[in-house]
Amino acid sequence: MARRKIRTEDLKELSDLEVAVMDVVWELGEPSSAEVVERFTARRPLAATTIRTVLASIEKKGYLERVPTVERGLRYRPRVSREAVAGRSLRKLVRTLFGGSPRHAVAYLVKQGDLEEADLDEIGRMIENHKRQGGRS
Repeated sequence: MARRKIRTEDLKELSDLEVAVMDVVWELGEPSSAEVVERFTARRPLAATTIRTVLASIEKKGYLERVPTVERGLRYRPRVSREAVAGRSLRKLVRTLFGGSPRHAVAYLVKQGDLEEADLDEIGRMIENHKRQGGRS
């Protein structure tokens, strides 16, 4: 059965804790709930039941799906990529904090000194490549 493409705009937002748990799922690929609990608690102490509740919430929101398995526990796979969630979050941040202007967001980072020389060089190369392609991504 072909899976339909998920649009992050159609999904409810993830909480910070849900994003942290999703980060573990993205790293592991198709982990069991036990593997998620083990990896997550190594980073941040949290009850296994809480992490499993968060996994269920993420699944209900549509970001995860269960993988058929003969194992006793549940196994999950992401339905939405890290890049899609990051893009959605960044667009929301730019829209809400920078008046919808990517220029203002980048200017803020530059003014704050958060970008190193190598970052600025790479951004410059990306801009030049974008211009050469006629402004297409």
